[in-house]
Amino acid sequence: MVLDQSERQRQAAHLREQYRDKIPSGELNAFVNKLCACRTIKPQPYWAINEADIGMRAAIVEKWEIVNVINIDEPVSFLFSDMLISDYKHRGKRGDYVFTSPIENFDIERGLVQTRNSLYCLSGEGEELNATLLEICKMSAIKQPLHFVRAIERDIGRIMGSEE
Repeated sequence: MVLDQSERQRQAAHLREQYRDKIPSGELNAFVNKLCACRTIKPQPYWAINEADIGMRAAIVEKWEIVNVINIDEPVSFLFSDMLISDYKHRGKRGDYVFTSPIENFDIERGLVQTRNSLYCLSGEGEELNATLLEICKMSAIKQPLHFVRAIERDIGRIMGSEE
């Protein structure tokens, strides 16, 4: 889900308010800007052209996000997808959501994501986003992308977890 500029501004304002009492004022804008940083990625799915049997060796996903955790010492990223197309391990059916274990390798050019035990082929356009560890937990718990988690908390209230 790619946000328009107006929605990005609403999200930034909400995050500024959410972290106002938790982060020193001199660091708040930089933290919120980092959380709101977003990059649209359009990989060239070479796997779809060159490897006809890829569905026998990997899961294929659409409507995906690469989410980087920014408030921990060691960088870690996860893949979230709203749409499983196929999975060679039969862990889900078409249309299911996917939330991976930590990413070990991300080949942006080829549209491939590797975790410890799985290979994922990215189909279509997606985003790379930044989140806190608590936001990652919320995404996993409610099975929704990061923008939805933030919109729910802005419009309805906190989902779960202690104050960050």
